[in-house]
Amino acid sequence: MPSIDVDDEFLNMFYGLTGTKKPTEVNLANLKKQLTKIVDTMQEYSGNKKNVLSLNDSIEDEIPKGPAILVIDDLGVITYQLRVLLSQFEFDIDCSQEIYDAVSKFKKRTYQYVVMDLFIPTEREGFILLSELKKMNPETIVGVITASPRKEIEQQCKNRGADFFLEKNNDWQNQLFKIMSNYINGTKKDDDFY
Repeated sequence: MPSIDVDDEFLNMFYGLTGTKKPTEVNLANLKKQLTKIVDTMQEYSGNKKNVLSLNDSIEDEIPKGPAILVIDDLGVITYQLRVLLSQFEFDIDCSQEIYDAVSKFKKRTYQYVVMDLFIPTEREGFILLSELKKMNPETIVGVITASPRKEIEQQCKNRGADFFLEKNNDWQNQLFKIMSNYINGTKKDDDFY
């Protein structure tokens, strides 16, 4: 399992997003348990257990490469969760944990999809990144995920070109899986905005 930077801020965010209480003693085994729950949900939703990446598998193992996707989040556990989640779709996945690295990667290759956190590390930088990505390639589908429940943020993201918006609530991983399924299967409607 890749190393994950664990600090109090990271753990509070992680357990808050997964809807579970932070244990008194935290270790990577507890984090793996949470990720296992996500994988189980993917298996249940897809009905195809063979294509879902096991947590015992290395993320870097030979995975059939599909459309390129860039995952941007400053928390290592979230990028790891998203790699596990999105591996179901056989994406060619790149990750970035900061704005300059994300822009650099985006300039070097064509991504069909981007899933980005808005607060990287602040909302201001997230809005700038979103606008720049859409300017560089308007065809890239860019989804924004954020822990902020403020409704005006959703509209601001839409105004800057976001193709979908998702609040990191207790069920955000399942919702993102369904959204990406709709895009991959071509069932996403142009006027839909999550």
